[in-house]
Amino acid sequence: MDRKLNKNLSIFPVIKGRLRGIYFILRLFTVYLMDLLNNCFFLVLKVVGVILLRILYHIQVENKAWIPLKGPLIVAANHFSYMDPVVLQAMFPRRIIFMMTEQFYEGRWKWLFKLFRCICVRKKGTNIAALREGIEVLRKNNVLGIYPEGGVSKEGQFQEGNPGIGFLVKKSNAPVVPAFISGTYEALPKGAKIPRIFKIKVVFGKPMTFEKIKGTTKEEIEEITRKIMEQIKKLSPSKRESSLAEYS
Repeated sequence: MDRKLNKNLSIFPVIKGRLRGIYFILRLFTVYLMDLLNNCFFLVLKVVGVILLRILYHIQVENKAWIPLKGPLIVAANHFSYMDPVVLQAMFPRRIIFMMTEQFYEGRWKWLFKLFRCICVRKKGTNIAALREGIEVLRKNNVLGIYPEGGVSKEGQFQEGNPGIGFLVKKSNAPVVPAFISGTYEALPKGAKIPRIFKIKVVFGKPMTFEKIKGTTKEEIEEITRKIMEQIKKLSPSKRESSLAEYS
């Protein structure tokens, strides 16, 4: 009797181990399936976005060939409209994980931003958690989308860049592709609810690297931020026209 009881009891660890194995496999399969569905949904929305932008806004893109197709990358753009993330992602050859202010996570579109794996950035505080998430995105060789100015411009004018992007550049050593988006302010300025039809254009700049800036002091991080903002401004139509006039 005791032998039979001991034999039956010895089976439980085996069953427990097998159940753990099955649970682990099911968990991996669930993660894979959710990731697959997420990517499929993202591709569908991107295709729809590209079609609508081309038909309604006659969108144009310049220097798309300069964008690296592999490795960690930061794309930094001006932020004149709530349309900017949609436009930038639609015209970008790789999936972008954006850093967004917390106000977007409080509205009815919260589910969409979570689906697109956006990183929530608080308006106040150090945002250490958000910066760590950003570094992790880059560590996995993904693309991180940042608007160095922070919030959307009310008047469609440049604002001062925040040093967070400089910190991320130094911690990750990822190259930065500057971009300027024109036409979105006229199409959907801050405060507007219904978009207007206006021609939109996205201009990408050459990838920037900052190996020459060795340290991580406040001044050096601010210098990186300043240089990135300068390149974004140089891509704007007014700056490009003045540069061409000087050259000619």
